[in-house]
Amino acid sequence: MRSILCAFLLPFVVAASLAAQTAGSIFATPSVPMRGAPVTLMLSATSLPAGGVRWDFGDGQVQSGGTVTNHVYAAAGFYAVRATYVPFSAQLPVTALLQLHVSQPTGPAAPFLLSALRLRWEDGRTDQSVDRGFTPLVAYVDLKFEGTGLLQAQWTVDGVPLGTFAVQLAFANTARLDTRNMLPLPTTEPGEHLVSLRILSPQVTFTVPTIRYFVRQSAQEPPRVDAVLPAVLARGQDVEVQLRGSGLVKGVKVSFGRGVALVAPLRFTGPGQATARIFVSPTAREGQRKVHVVGPSGRSEGPATLQIVRVVPET
Repeated sequence: MRSILCAFLLPFVVAASLAAQTAGSIFATPSVPMRGAPVTLMLSATSLPAGGVRWDFGDGQVQSGGTVTNHVYAAAGFYAVRATYVPFSAQLPVTALLQLHVSQPTGPAAPFLLSALRLRWEDGRTDQSVDRGFTPLVAYVDLKFEGTGLLQAQWTVDGVPLGTFAVQLAFANTARLDTRNMLPLPTTEPGEHLVSLRILSPQVTFTVPTIRYFVRQSAQEPPRVDAVLPAVLARGQDVEVQLRGSGLVKGVKVSFGRGVALVAPLRFTGPGQATARIFVSPTAREGQRKVHVVGPSGRSEGPATLQIVRVVPET
C-alpha cells in the first residue's frame, strides 16, 4: 500500500520541485528598506517571463509590470513579496517569494550608493590585445560604495548584455568583481570591442567608463609607426606629416592623442608608408607623445613620438 501511495505522489513531488527550481529569486535594494522610503525589487529567474510579472507586495497592493519594480511601504513590519509569471518555456505560472523586513527609521542611516567605479583588465590597463579565439579574457571592476545594499548590474560587450547579476555589498567598503561568472568575453570577431558595466541599481550619478580589447586576425604583429616627420610641431599648426613603419595598410587608424586631430583620411603612399594631415589645437598639451596605431591585428604605441611645442624653433 505504501509503495502504491509513493508512486501516486511522486509525480506531484517532482512537479513541485521543478516549479520551485524555476520560480527564481527576488532581490531587494536596500535589503532592509525603511518605512516611507522606496525599495527596488528585482526578479532573477533562470527562465525569463514570457509576458508580464504580477507583483504582490504583501501589504494589500498589487502591480503588473516587468522584472524590476519599485514600492513604498507605509508601515514597518514583515511582508511576503510575491512575483508571479509564466516562464518562457512553460505554460503554467510560477511564483517567487521574498520575506521582506521593512524597518522603522530610528536615526540617520547611510544610503547605499556607489562612490567610485573603475574598469580594467588584469594588468590594470584599459585596453588589451588578444589573438582570435583567446580564452579566458576577464574584465574587472573595482568598486567603492557607501552603506549596505544590493548591486544589480550587467556586463556588456559592444552594448549587448552578457547577463544580469546581483551582489550584496555591506558596510561602506570596497569590492572587486569580474566577468568569470558570466558568459565568456567573445574573441571570435576580429577588431575593436568595448566592455562596460550597466548599473541597474543603485542609481549612479556618474558616467560608467568603458574599456577596450582588440581581437587580432592572427598571431601577426600589430601595425606600428617607427618614425614621423616632422617630429616637432607647434600649437595651432595645420600640416602634413609622413609616417613610416610596418603594417600601415588601408583600414589602419592612427591617433596622436588629445589636442591633435586628423583633418583628412590617411593616404597610403607605399609599403609601410602613409601621409596624415593633422591639426594641432592651440591648447594642446606640450611635450612628447607616442603615436597610437589600431589595425585588424591589434594595437601598438610608438616607438615613434611626436613633440608638441609652443613655437617651432627656427633652424
